[in-house]
Amino acid sequence: MMSAGLLDEVRRLLAAGLRGSPTAGKALGYSQLLNCLDDDGNTVGNIDEAVAVTIRATRRFARRQRSWFRRDPRVRWLDAGAPDLVTRALDCVRPTLAG
Repeated sequence: MMSAGLLDEVRRLLAAGLRGSPTAGKALGYSQLLNCLDDDGNTVGNIDEAVAVTIRATRRFARRQRSWFRRDPRVRWLDAGAPDLVTRALDCVRPTLAG
């Protein structure tokens, strides 16, 4: 996220009112970085710590999602590394598209 420019994005969105947003400002990564920036986008906190907190929060969120979706019989799990991933995914959705 950081190498893809998240900090710069947060700074740009901060100028557009991100801090006051009821949802976007609370998203993983965004909220942690907002805590490190003043209203002008200047760094006032430890960015490295914000990244570490974001990583931990993202892992917890992913565990909760896996746990939640594991109970749903409609969910079909696919191996993201499978060479035939696209074919398998299309096989999963094709019945709903035909219908």
